[in-house]
Amino acid sequence: MFEKFFGLTENPFNLTPDPKYLYLSEIHKEAIAHLRYGINERKGFVLLTGEVGAGKTTVCRALLASLPSETRTALIFNPTLTDIELLQSINQDFGLSAAEKSKKALLDELNAFLLTVRQESGNAVLVIDECQNLTPEVLEQIRLLSNLETEKEKLLQIIMIGQPELNTILSAPGLRQINDRIVLRYHMGLLSRTEVRDYIAHRLMIAGSHGDIKFTAPALRLVYAYSKGLPRRINAAAERCLLIAFLKGSHTVDRGIAREALKELKGEQPSRPAYRRYALIAAALCLAIVAGLALMRLDFSAMVGEREGLAKIAEHPQARREFIIRRDDWTVRDYAAAQGLLLSLPGQKDTDAVLNLHPAPEFLKDIGRPMIAAINGGYCVVHHADANSVWLTGRDRAIFEVPLARFAGFYRWNIAVRYRKGQPEQIYRMADTGERVRWIQSVLHRGGYMKVKPNGVFGVETAAGIEKLQESFGLKRDGVVGAETLALIDVIGGRP
Repeated sequence: MFEKFFGLTENPFNLTPDPKYLYLSEIHKEAIAHLRYGINERKGFVLLTGEVGAGKTTVCRALLASLPSETRTALIFNPTLTDIELLQSINQDFGLSAAEKSKKALLDELNAFLLTVRQESGNAVLVIDECQNLTPEVLEQIRLLSNLETEKEKLLQIIMIGQPELNTILSAPGLRQINDRIVLRYHMGLLSRTEVRDYIAHRLMIAGSHGDIKFTAPALRLVYAYSKGLPRRINAAAERCLLIAFLKGSHTVDRGIAREALKELKGEQPSRPAYRRYALIAAALCLAIVAGLALMRLDFSAMVGEREGLAKIAEHPQARREFIIRRDDWTVRDYAAAQGLLLSLPGQKDTDAVLNLHPAPEFLKDIGRPMIAAINGGYCVVHHADANSVWLTGRDRAIFEVPLARFAGFYRWNIAVRYRKGQPEQIYRMADTGERVRWIQSVLHRGGYMKVKPNGVFGVETAAGIEKLQESFGLKRDGVVGAETLALIDVIGGRP
């Protein structure tokens, strides 16, 4: 409802667990580190708990998107299953037949698959969400899955996700065997007041805000007091704040707006003057939007003029720098300043479209052009990256190398990549053929997302490669090459 008024591409505070919106607080980093350690070290069982809305599912989706391509994954999000239905769902998600109704036949097929994955130096991960709703019989079946092992290691790594009461359930005498097998546990706490502020700014930026939507300090204190640092409640409060700010024609969420929003969320009746204000604002809404669009057009024209000036400076021979370490001055506080720095680099153009992506640090090397990355305390301009290092652009356009491991410590798993939008293209999916499909396959093949050589036929292998690419960069995983996925492929493939 309010996206166009604020210049956003979508609602930044939807409650769905979209990995591209993952905000990496210290809690989230620790959660991902525990899960990744459990998978890499083949610990068998890993338990992740947290309050409703703490971001457990989002963390897990982001983790799976960052796993190597040889890791096979299965996700179970419907816990109301029988033990047979659970096995069928697991096999189906691993790409196996699920027609068998015999427990033994399903387990034999799963075991054979896991042995094959291990022989190919791969790994297999099973994620089960909402485990607090599982029956004791199904929990016992999950325990039996941990018996699928070789003499030295577990063949299946099982991540159990649930609410805090799951610990109480597992401590029951009848479930002692599965409880004893969980060797790695992590409980997700809540965000601090500072992290609530950064969380809101992070989601606004991903949705397309360039820093023009402001939450004042008093408003943020009210949101924190209401949410207690729980992401789902933060989303609900921030969304309602934006709605009221939209009705008031304001790009700033102040204490008064936050107070009204939280009263509505708590079910408290707003005052009569508030309703009268809403009526007046609704009557003048069209005029406000027209005026806002006119101001935006003027601001955009000014920005274009400023960027053109920066581009001319960048072309000056004395402005070029060598790739050497200068000083630690690469943090930029706001997105607009980061965008200006990006456009000041030689060869950069003010293109007409931006991809907001959500890759893990190790996937930055696939983007063959400068980009803006969200980091602790603001943004930075990444000139390029490889498997070991990230080259960052300082405010004076000096470029220096930062080890990838160090960069991962303050990187917020979000980048903005500029590209030139071409003519609308068709959607590419299974059974499509042609040179465009061959180009897509060639990019997937070079990037290691698809092993089969390009043949111009969009088959099962191509769809699987597309899904791996989409997972790696936080796009919707559907195996279909839509507008965003095609733009990402063109960027990786080196097209303008």
